Amino acid sequence: MLSLGHLNHVVMTILPVFLVIGLGYLASKQKIIPENGHKALAAFVFNFGLPAAIFSALSTRPLLEIWNADYLLVYTIGSLLSFTLVAVVSALVLEKNLTESVVLGLGGSFSNSLLIGFPIIFFLFGTQALVPFSLTLVVENLIMLPLLLTLADLTNGVGNSQLTEKMKATFFSLAKNPVVMAIVLGMSVSALGIKTPETATHIVDMLANTVTGVALFTIGGGLVGVSVRGRKKEIGTVMLGKLLIHPLLLLILILLWFDLEPTMAAVAVILASMPMFGVYAVIGQKYNMGAICSAVLLPTTIFAMVTVSLVTASVIMIFSLY
Repeated sequence: MLSLGHLNHVVMTILPVFLVIGLGYLASKQKIIPENGHKALAAFVFNFGLPAAIFSALSTRPLLEIWNADYLLVYTIGSLLSFTLVAVVSALVLEKNLTESVVLGLGGSFSNSLLIGFPIIFFLFGTQALVPFSLTLVVENLIMLPLLLTLADLTNGVGNSQLTEKMKATFFSLAKNPVVMAIVLGMSVSALGIKTPETATHIVDMLANTVTGVALFTIGGGLVGVSVRGRKKEIGTVMLGKLLIHPLLLLILILLWFDLEPTMAAVAVILASMPMFGVYAVIGQKYNMGAICSAVLLPTTIFAMVTVSLVTASVIMIFSLY
């Protein structure tokens, strides 16, 4: 049975996260920050703040402590199952074509781990949450996103030669992604036993300490101007898949087949319960689904305040973390 004490602790931890998102929304809505100013903040978070936090977490731990094949496997399987369920429902029930179903399935299986997930798990578990967080980014950025975008291109009628070029472009884009570079560099430093110079460590720590507030402010700014009219079925399908089915599948897999350390298990389920990533609408535009993806993003982020609290309180109790 869900403890009120657990729920109260989680709500008091998560509430400030969503209040800062709301503050970012109001600041953009009232033009306290310049129009599209949140994009500059997002660029800072993606290119400097988060890479610094990830590098700091990975480079200071032994490689054997970082690398966990079971975590990578369970998060990949759970995400693919959630994608498949949402895509199948979209195709059979909502009567969407294959490309539309793939894009909706992507929304139901790819979390906003970077901007919303990171602050929540860091507030809950501190630096010990950063290793499973980094492994989640490996799954999302190196497995899920390339795979699902390739599938979307295939169903969208892209020719073989075009698809090859797109796959090459995706690979080189990932290779230059600061988050991916931070993961690779952090693991390399850990594996080689290199000690980071003190001055560099101070710089990395300063950048890492800026992430949480700026990231959440950015999310709020990105929600300004989004319309949800006439998209009830799509919103309901993707929201259910992302906020409830995705974390539930992860929880079932972990409890039945995967033996993860309690904090790792909790972080996996909590990150799976996050709303979809912020650039979902941008990806949707590529497949003429920008309006649908934007419409899904706003209510999913709002309702996440309730569902993430319930999921987090439940896993804290299940895995006896408090």
